[in-house]
Amino acid sequence: MKQTNKLFQKEFSLKFPLSAINRKTIVLLTVFILLLTCTITGCGSNSQQQSTLPVTEPIPIETPAQEESTQETQNQSVPEQPDMEQPSQAEDNQSQFSPSTPSVPEEVEAETETVAPSPDVSSSPSYLGTWQITSSTFGAYSAMSEEDCSALMGTRFEYFNDYAIYDNQHRLDSPQYIESILTADDFSSIYQGTSLETLGISKDSIQVVAIENASGIGDTFYIKDENTLIIPWDGVFFEVQRVSSDS
Repeated sequence: MKQTNKLFQKEFSLKFPLSAINRKTIVLLTVFILLLTCTITGCGSNSQQQSTLPVTEPIPIETPAQEESTQETQNQSVPEQPDMEQPSQAEDNQSQFSPSTPSVPEEVEAETETVAPSPDVSSSPSYLGTWQITSSTFGAYSAMSEEDCSALMGTRFEYFNDYAIYDNQHRLDSPQYIESILTADDFSSIYQGTSLETLGISKDSIQVVAIENASGIGDTFYIKDENTLIIPWDGVFFEVQRVSSDS
């Protein structure tokens, strides 16, 4: 038994230092391998430097064909602007070759600018309408008798723009009324002493209306007022009153 124990101790003493040496060498080898891998792979500071470096894009290299295509696309995308100076040049050329128009005098221009006032169509002459004999007055010289005058009482006269009826139903289409002013002295000289005062007219003048191309009693009349006319015939002055107006 003693011999076996001694042998066991010898073997254990020989094996133990080998195992210890092997452990140290293994640890050192692993550390050496780690350091070697770090230096080779550049871990630590190298990785940080690589991460902080800016990333630069590669510069594209254009070929001549690509440059031509880009220029064509630019030319197509930009619309051509019209030449705005051409109309002005055409106007200048036209003004040079066009004949000069004569200047209009200022007096003619002033006449063209002044517009004549339009006549008042709504206002019609006061003598238009239907009239009827109501009384008569003999003048200084007369060719009619009282019976002839009384026979004409109630005779009607129609004076309108379209037609005129006078002298016992004589009709004239589209009559032309000629208006004028007669003074009191001229009236007395025409009718040989019969004055306007004799007819109850206290005026210096009176308006007379004659129907053109008419002949007979009622072809001429004097306007006493708006509702009274004086029709002379054969030295007798017939007073007619308005029956109705043109409206």
